[in-house]
Amino acid sequence: MSRVKQLAARIPDENSAALITSAVSLRYLCGFSVGDGFMLISKEESVLFVTERDYERTAKLSAGFGVRVLESGQLLLDFLVKYSVKTIYVESDKLSVADFNVYKEQLHYAEMDTTAKLTHALLSLRSVKTDEELAAVATAQKICDKAYEKLLGTVRRGMSERQIASLLSFYLADFGADEAGFPVRVLSGENTADFAALPSERQIRDGDFLILDFGAKYGGYCARMSRTVAVGEINPRRDNAYNAVTCAIADGLKTLRAGIGGKVADSVALATLNAWGVDQYCSVGFAEGIGLEPSEPPFLGQNSTAMLKAKTALAVHVGVSIPERFGVLIGDMAVVTADGCVDLTVASRNLVHI
Repeated sequence: MSRVKQLAARIPDENSAALITSAVSLRYLCGFSVGDGFMLISKEESVLFVTERDYERTAKLSAGFGVRVLESGQLLLDFLVKYSVKTIYVESDKLSVADFNVYKEQLHYAEMDTTAKLTHALLSLRSVKTDEELAAVATAQKICDKAYEKLLGTVRRGMSERQIASLLSFYLADFGADEAGFPVRVLSGENTADFAALPSERQIRDGDFLILDFGAKYGGYCARMSRTVAVGEINPRRDNAYNAVTCAIADGLKTLRAGIGGKVADSVALATLNAWGVDQYCSVGFAEGIGLEPSEPPFLGQNSTAMLKAKTALAVHVGVSIPERFGVLIGDMAVVTADGCVDLTVASRNLVHI
């Protein structure tokens, strides 16, 4: 069953329709980038409305839905009347107020439902990947691994965080990424204590931890990894924190499988950090979904209500942050299976000294 039909099956009744407006949702449902356009989906019919410029390309690629050039609002009203649509569900989290008002005026025969129902339905479908989607994620992760390995051979003391970030971005593109999955984050020294910081002109030097947090996008799908490397020799406290994080992520990964709750792996990782005496410094949840976006449900942490499903791709990460001193962040890409998980990341989690 096509993705469009899967979503149509989740529409509550015969007198309802879904309005798909975001680029990421259109990419997911159609299987290709649409350009300027939107889609109306009812239980009986689904139509992608595009500009005349995009019509020929999208019509050739379409499968399981119709494609029409939107010449006037009358086409939309005809759709509503034909299927007696009384309620239209919208992507309220991705629709600006201005755009919402435009659609509301064009589709004034129906009531616009701005609850999260449509968003939840879409994210539920997206959380379980097809084999084709997982292959794209795996390729993106291979690119990350290659870029990381290349960087280790070229990074040197005296280089700035921004220089290293630029170099890593270049390697991602050079190894075949469509683009970086998100802005590359490179942090060193005391800056590693703030995982949300941006790369600066600070130069790396002996005794530093260097955090590399980056991702690649391939075929529209993202992968992500994080590594912390040592510049020269490090003191015992940094070494203890690093070992704690590597053990915690390994223990958490062992618990992942379909059917467990979203709190389980995070609780196991926290227990390991506690055993090493650094749990009070933990500053990230254990994992989050990844796919067309670098961060999407499910989110695994102490407040999670998710139940894991097979073929869910996860960006797994454990980090500790000691304010104004240093931080450690390690992350892998994992795919949940019926009886465990597959770690797509090849790079070792053993501490690397540069």
